[in-house]
Amino acid sequence: MKPEGDFTRSLWEAVQYIYTALINHPFVDQLAEGTLPPQCFAHYLSQDILYIWDDSYALGKLSLKAPTASDQEFFKSLASDGILIEQELHHYYLKFFNVEEAKMKSPVIDKYTHFLIAHSEESSYRIAATALLPCFWVYNEVGKHIVIHTVKNNVYQKWIDTYQGDEYEVYTKNFIQLVERLAEKATENEKKIMREAFVQAAGFELSFFDESISKQ
Repeated sequence: MKPEGDFTRSLWEAVQYIYTALINHPFVDQLAEGTLPPQCFAHYLSQDILYIWDDSYALGKLSLKAPTASDQEFFKSLASDGILIEQELHHYYLKFFNVEEAKMKSPVIDKYTHFLIAHSEESSYRIAATALLPCFWVYNEVGKHIVIHTVKNNVYQKWIDTYQGDEYEVYTKNFIQLVERLAEKATENEKKIMREAFVQAAGFELSFFDESISKQ
């Protein structure tokens, strides 16, 4: 997914080292190869459900900050779709992969969701939106990488197929465009804080893979 202007280009450049680490991560390699230990995948999937629930809450809060009706509707849609995804993961994928429901958040997911919710409730609209963007943009790109590199008869193919939705692609593109537009009226100091929030959020994505692979 390409940047939509100078500011979002600067965001993507700022996380290139994180993105490179993500696509070369043993969790990603082993998921694509179908060799990921079941306990690592179980941790990832069960914690992702808890993450999505709080991410949807944060997106809902962000919709309340949005100054225009179109932005409000955009984030409401992301929030409601997140709940639907969480329900599908909960009711279908946990059973399909024989994964137990997580009872509490892991250390990384607890920190990550606290970060997102805090920004959605306390930061300016511009900063909060930028903080929530990496989940879509970075995850979208990593998902494409996994789809391209997956092997035939992958035991995780059912999960990998979830990365191939056109709707998610459109949402991500629109989100990038929105943040680019918000940056047009931001001060240089605001842009600096927006970049820092973007990088920190992307870093949590890497930490989650680190945590998941450590469960083997």
